Amino acid sequence: MSIQIKDFGKTTAGQPVKVGILANDTIEVHILSYGATIQQLLVPERKGNKVDVVLGYPTVQDYELNTCFLGAVVGRYANRIGGSKFTLYEEEYHVTPNEGKNCLHSGLHGFNHTLFDVALTPGETDSVTMTAFSPAGTDGFPGNLEVEMVYRLEEEENALVIEYRATTDKATVVNLTNHGFFNLAGISNPTPTIENNIVTINANFYTPIDEVSIPTGEVAKVEGTPMDFTTPHTVGERINDKFQQLINGAGYDHCYVLNKIETGSLDLAATCFEPNSGRTMEVYTTE
Repeated sequence: MSIQIKDFGKTTAGQPVKVGILANDTIEVHILSYGATIQQLLVPERKGNKVDVVLGYPTVQDYELNTCFLGAVVGRYANRIGGSKFTLYEEEYHVTPNEGKNCLHSGLHGFNHTLFDVALTPGETDSVTMTAFSPAGTDGFPGNLEVEMVYRLEEEENALVIEYRATTDKATVVNLTNHGFFNLAGISNPTPTIENNIVTINANFYTPIDEVSIPTGEVAKVEGTPMDFTTPHTVGERINDKFQQLINGAGYDHCYVLNKIETGSLDLAATCFEPNSGRTMEVYTTE
């Protein structure tokens, strides 16, 4: 196991950006202090050749212009807030619209464009910790918010673990996630389609969306629809079906209601298998 923190470049404003590189015999991951972004994730295929499997950019300036949130931490609030407003304890808050009338991934000053502090995790030899601060009122969100991200490689499980912690001095909404785009065939030029990837999702229900991708409030069964991945299907098998939810999402862009064993338990959410390379990715979450 090795950990390095190196210079990656500078922002257009001249701020230095670091990259934390964690590597063991199987996995190597590069994490930028800009957006706490997973820039590269190298894993072997069945012949043992390591190839990058996440979309990323080569320079800081590319990430500053990044409108697709490639590999970044998104928050304070990932996903969309309809009408760019919400009510919390009978008080209404208005946040910055950046997708029509709606707020996507926290507006204009989300963590995807934040410069995190990065350091070796105290007392650990397999992780780095990234921290950032969002002042009260940023894009309309209440409360001063401190975020701490721990990125760890676990050798026995061949796993990349991301731990999210957030503290605030006022009631607020928080919904953090990583926005990595994976292609288990490997990132090349041109990058192959993911339509042959075989996906299983541990969820009997999902949340339908309207024509601008806002959840309708309904929790619907996946059974009998192209949204059903309780048994393995390729991504491309049904993606062009004339099913209203696939039309609304321009494909699969939906939240699934995971079959949880109990609140807070670390459970399997989904599995993805790429048949040509033989790579399999399993995703586990406590949420």
